[in-house]
Amino acid sequence: MSTRLWYLRRGVAWLPLLGGCGAAAVIAGLLAWWPDDAFLLAPALLACCAAAAAFAYDEDALPVVAVTPRGAGWRRANRLGVTLVPLSAWALVVALRPGEVPFWRPGWWLLGGATVLLVAGSAALASRRLVPTPGALLAPVVALAAVAPVTLAGMFSWGTLYPIGDFPDTVRTVWLGVALIGAVVCAVALRPGLRP
Repeated sequence: MSTRLWYLRRGVAWLPLLGGCGAAAVIAGLLAWWPDDAFLLAPALLACCAAAAAFAYDEDALPVVAVTPRGAGWRRANRLGVTLVPLSAWALVVALRPGEVPFWRPGWWLLGGATVLLVAGSAALASRRLVPTPGALLAPVVALAAVAPVTLAGMFSWGTLYPIGDFPDTVRTVWLGVALIGAVVCAVALRPGLRP
């Protein structure tokens, strides 16, 4: 077994990460059962996948592994690959379109990819600052931030950030901005340097 697989098998907090993906699967089932509630269930599904990605950087033994010869950059880069698990769950649900919900697939893939990238970058940045369990801190914030636009759009009659059907240019611009911010945060978190 390679060193990378050994590390990922033992070092990643798989239970909360897969638990978030499992919750996303349950919500996908609810979406298939009640497609008329997609305006609420799809953001909840996104919240589960993004919160699961936050747990990829949880490491209880962070003070010990921060000084290993392989280095923190190797550790964080390998953990970035783990975020493909919740991202794949998101991509699969959007591709399958449970309940025949009229998702515009490229827009919803952008939406999920941008959110997971931002969350993964934020968790990697927290890990760089020696926060041992950034997932426990980020997951509730991410869940609230993903569902809050639905509530605010309903209260103030704003346009939604989660369009069912067509994907307006303004919404695409917002999510491209989120993806850009996520890429910058990941680049800052994964840059080589002397700090752990």
